[in-house]
Amino acid sequence: MRNLMPLVLLCTLFFAACKKPATTKPGEVIVPELTSFLPIKGMPQTEVKIKGKNFHTTKAMNEVRFGGMLTQVVEATATELTVTVPAGAATGKITVKVGAVTATSAVDFTVEPEALSIMDFTPKQGPFGTEVTITGRKFGDDITVKINGVTAPWKQRNASSIVFVIPANTTLTAHKIQVISDGNTVETASNFTVTAPGAYAEWVDLNKEFIPASVFPFGVSFVHKNKIYWGFSFLTITEPQADYVVYDPTDHTRGWVLQNHPPADMVPAKLIHATAVVHQDRVFFGTGFLQDVTSDWWEYNPGTNTATRLTNYPEQTANAVSFVLNGNIYAGFGGMSKQLYKFNPVGNGSWQPAVTGVFREMNSSTAAVVGNNVYIGGAITEAGGARKALFKFTAPDQLVRVNDLPDELTPSLISFVKDNKVYFIAQRNVWEYTPDATGGTYRAVIAVTTGPVMAHVAEVTVNGVKEIYGWTSQGRLYKFRFK
Repeated sequence: MRNLMPLVLLCTLFFAACKKPATTKPGEVIVPELTSFLPIKGMPQTEVKIKGKNFHTTKAMNEVRFGGMLTQVVEATATELTVTVPAGAATGKITVKVGAVTATSAVDFTVEPEALSIMDFTPKQGPFGTEVTITGRKFGDDITVKINGVTAPWKQRNASSIVFVIPANTTLTAHKIQVISDGNTVETASNFTVTAPGAYAEWVDLNKEFIPASVFPFGVSFVHKNKIYWGFSFLTITEPQADYVVYDPTDHTRGWVLQNHPPADMVPAKLIHATAVVHQDRVFFGTGFLQDVTSDWWEYNPGTNTATRLTNYPEQTANAVSFVLNGNIYAGFGGMSKQLYKFNPVGNGSWQPAVTGVFREMNSSTAAVVGNNVYIGGAITEAGGARKALFKFTAPDQLVRVNDLPDELTPSLISFVKDNKVYFIAQRNVWEYTPDATGGTYRAVIAVTTGPVMAHVAEVTVNGVKEIYGWTSQGRLYKFRFK
């Protein structure tokens, strides 16, 4: 019996040890204590600090629950655990289990319903057009994003994130971002800084205006022998004859000079939306809308104010584009037409198809020649789509789509070329387009909420320097320049 006693004692100790809580080392038992937590209430994802004793310093060895809902431990010491309220948690006790022993809070943690909130956004700075992602909670169905009071277009959204674009007419400073969701408004804690990648431009007022009312609302403009011609439509909608004016930049004090009426057979009083192109000091004019679309094509002599009828344009169209590329004249598109033609001015002239576009319509568009290419836009590619598709035409028959115009440029465009870059104008904004092998890039060089709205633009030479002049629908003249 004396020999059996040590064996019995050893077995008793073994079975007793099997029933004890987990230990970190032989003979040591972790018995956690939960003394307090802060805050005592919050929404899911709220960070909570739990204080007590005998917590495990290895995060994964602490099992924390809110009202029975498991959460992960973010930080752990022997006396404090940092956790977040799990999604789907309900009001109830907080429990901390270490090994086989569980500690329970004396009071409930109150889970508050989720409310509209912004947690963060990235990036924190960038130029106009930068895509920004906001993360948060409870973004609803009716969402508006604003920065500096300007509504920003959003591209993607769900209940916890919004992707939006910094709008072009946001001033170049730091601003809070606002989210308005279902009538409730929240804003970011920190600012987004709008930066300026490169020089910005402005329109300099030349203090010349034709008349203080909208004139030639559907007219056409061109430059012939360094003079700007504008009109070739009714001056106002009640006029019985068409008119036009001329501005000579070398005689600025005279401003716009009203001329005799253009030839009535070339420009009936109600002709609108025609096109004009100048090649080797010869002006070609035609198409447009006169009760119906027309196919008339003329050569116009500004010096004598006379016109010669040429071979008709192959289709009836209006709002067409026309341009000169590598010494050749092209005209086309407009309305629902998808065809671009090449014009040979020899004799009465002749037409041949150049290229057929793959789009729904190219109407009220613009064409800008850069080297051996011309950039034509904007087009609608599908029913109900935005008028923002840009195409590159390379003679003799290549028409390829490049990167779309920014949304702010719809629905109508004018453009000019400076230093091998295209500048697209729509209302008050001017976007600089830099062609490249990947489709080109854009940046806003003028983006304002107030200022002149350009109706036409032209390149002229002043004191031996090429300048870009623009003018409003009232004939107010401005010069484009970089600051």
